Amino acid sequence: MADSKDRRSLRTRRALTAALMDLMRDRRYDAITIQQITDRADVGRSTFYAHFTGKDDLLADGVRFLVASFAESEPRPELALLRHLGVQAELYQVMARSRALPVFLSALHDELATRLTRHLQSRVPPGREPELPPPLLAAMVTGMFLTMVRSWLETGAHEPAEALHHMFQTVSEPAIEAGLRGQKPGTASAVGL
Repeated sequence: MADSKDRRSLRTRRALTAALMDLMRDRRYDAITIQQITDRADVGRSTFYAHFTGKDDLLADGVRFLVASFAESEPRPELALLRHLGVQAELYQVMARSRALPVFLSALHDELATRLTRHLQSRVPPGREPELPPPLLAAMVTGMFLTMVRSWLETGAHEPAEALHHMFQTVSEPAIEAGLRGQKPGTASAVGL
């Protein structure tokens, strides 16, 4: 019984997320109402509020689901995410012109940083203290990734996702290694700050 209730809940959440994404293609995020979302998803308002506190919560839930689905099914989830963002670039460009982008990026940052923190903690050599605490390193790397993604989307997402992924790996892996192994990264002046 609980399993069927969980599946029904998941279907409802996905229907509401799909309705929001669909509406964002035609309307500004700020102008979309809960009623429009529930009408499009064919669910009642009380059902919406049983799952979400509001539109921002719905968008953040969609981000968490997106990241989780890539993390569970892809060998390189960050590349799968880039491919998805590239295919959906028009939607994310619409999002960039509204209040949705900060909500989206904040939820994406939180989800990616949480997952990366767990991964980085597993990479710390036994008996060594990392140069940077994994949560801080994860926040830095995630911030770099999202800055790259935002710039890529705002300029039309012309580079292939694979090329962007390679560029990111080229820059991020040495930083991660230095942060985890206790090596001192370059000074601020060496990186142009």
